[in-house]
Amino acid sequence: MIGSGMADHSREHRSEQEHKPEQKSFLFCQEKPTSAMEKNIAELAWVDRIVLSALETQETHTLLLQQGRVVVLAVAKGRLQIESDVLMGTLQRGQAVMLSGGGKCSLMALQQGECVAAVLSGTLVTQVLQMQLAQARVFCQTGLSDLLETANALGKPPQSVEQISAAAYYLLMRLHETARLYEKSSGYPLLVNAGIGIIREEFAHIAGVDEVAERLGISTAHFARLFSRAVGTPPGRFLKLQKLEYAKKLLPLPDMTVTLVAEMIGFADVNYFAKVFSKENGISPGEYRKRHRASVHVDEDIEAKIREIYL
Repeated sequence: MIGSGMADHSREHRSEQEHKPEQKSFLFCQEKPTSAMEKNIAELAWVDRIVLSALETQETHTLLLQQGRVVVLAVAKGRLQIESDVLMGTLQRGQAVMLSGGGKCSLMALQQGECVAAVLSGTLVTQVLQMQLAQARVFCQTGLSDLLETANALGKPPQSVEQISAAAYYLLMRLHETARLYEKSSGYPLLVNAGIGIIREEFAHIAGVDEVAERLGISTAHFARLFSRAVGTPPGRFLKLQKLEYAKKLLPLPDMTVTLVAEMIGFADVNYFAKVFSKENGISPGEYRKRHRASVHVDEDIEAKIREIYL
């Protein structure tokens, strides 16, 4: 599923898939360099490949994990059940899991969909993720976006050894941070963690918590009880705050209007958005935009400085 030497189709599905091509595409694939200097760089952190695979409902695979490598597996569409000696759970769309340490991991698509997998290697990879992997704190609520961002960056040739290694390190640090955040919230029930992940990843497209509950396969009332008990705030309010926090980031931008911001975070009625925003923040979105426009110039100056240094 994610490349030679890393995956093996289960016996029961092998015969039915032999007559059709495997539904996967390489978003990025690069062997390690052989020259001494470049090899030293690659051995710190490296992205071997990033693969997009299509999965049919009930399709199963067995990953053969290699020592010294970390497989990052994220769900782009559908849901994926994962089971190994150290972890068991279901990945929702947008979520990812890090797998390492040798052994096997069984996968089953609970519905038709797609997954993205990346293979990382290098001394920094195992050192940075050592704690999370040892404690099985390997879930990343927003891992898909990190993988796709890396694939997009590496998909623009030509790529030097330094750029590939730097991209691997950046992805590594993002995964480390999201896994650390999961560790903080790992006392929540699995369904609540999954709900939080869906809301954070897709809040702009979610009208209400009933959509989240439906994705999780439980009733809205049951989800609301679980969520409120674990997090201390109702899921509807949690969703609303996610939208409003993102609105605060968009409003000061030069090309934004209040109406456009409302649409981008999922409010069909700009007047209702303004009412909700004002109630939560004690200020209208228009006034907030005026007060915070100056901060955008500072951010742009910083961004220009970063470009000057690194590009």
